[in-house]
Amino acid sequence: MNTILPDAAMRCSGRVLTNNHVSSGLIRLDLELDADPGFEPGQFAMINLKGPGAFVFSRPFSILAVKEQVLSLLYRVVGGGTRAMQQLRPDDQMTVLGPLGRPFAAPTDELPVVLIGGGVGLPPVWAWLKQYGRTDDLGFFGARDGADVPWDLLDEKWRVSVDNHQNVPADRMAWQGLVPDLVAREISVDDNQPRLVMACGPIPLLKAAADLARDRRWQCQVSLEEHMGCGYGACKGCVVPVIDLNNPDAGWRNATCCQEGPVFRAETIDWSRYGRHDFDVVD
Repeated sequence: MNTILPDAAMRCSGRVLTNNHVSSGLIRLDLELDADPGFEPGQFAMINLKGPGAFVFSRPFSILAVKEQVLSLLYRVVGGGTRAMQQLRPDDQMTVLGPLGRPFAAPTDELPVVLIGGGVGLPPVWAWLKQYGRTDDLGFFGARDGADVPWDLLDEKWRVSVDNHQNVPADRMAWQGLVPDLVAREISVDDNQPRLVMACGPIPLLKAAADLARDRRWQCQVSLEEHMGCGYGACKGCVVPVIDLNNPDAGWRNATCCQEGPVFRAETIDWSRYGRHDFDVVD
């Protein structure tokens, strides 16, 4: 069966250039592609091994960067697929499908942006700040401890929080606590400047970022980390509960994260159901 892909997406081959730790838990994978797919911050790619070791389903990863046909990703070893990826060596071959999904919004003149990333949620917000960052835009990154922070990726635009204040380099600073709390600490509640929050990370971080934005009357976009089988809406394996703001009385519906997201307006997510294994059961 022929599959109709999104207009901007392309299938290409990738040759491993580097596959190295950038922190105790995060690994950067650089692939030299045979075509330049381009991308917008917030989009993702589906990648797979080549040959008999290929995964049944490709794996989705937010794009950190694309430069001169080199695609860069960050990942953490959490299961069999990422364990296999960790064994990749220079010149090993992979397949890539991308870019896919809806990205974060491009900047507007009147709204400074607050970027919040946690763990492997760093790539889309890092990419946005790298591509669009202006004087008043700020990045906030949360990690388990200082060893888990990819310090070489984070310049003076970034503030860092850690769960445990251990292994923080002597010449760098990290605040102990949750990263949304660091945002609230750094930007005074008396600051009346409208802002736009862009966040990516685990569900508790996203919900806390959405709550902070709502309390401050800031706009908020969240990039959801969902398991995806195809990446273009065919398998329906990445549905998330959303609310139609134009018709809130209609309740909620399932949206495919790969097609309608992964970036959503925070107020459209049904946070009471999102992340529950039984969210498709009507209360």
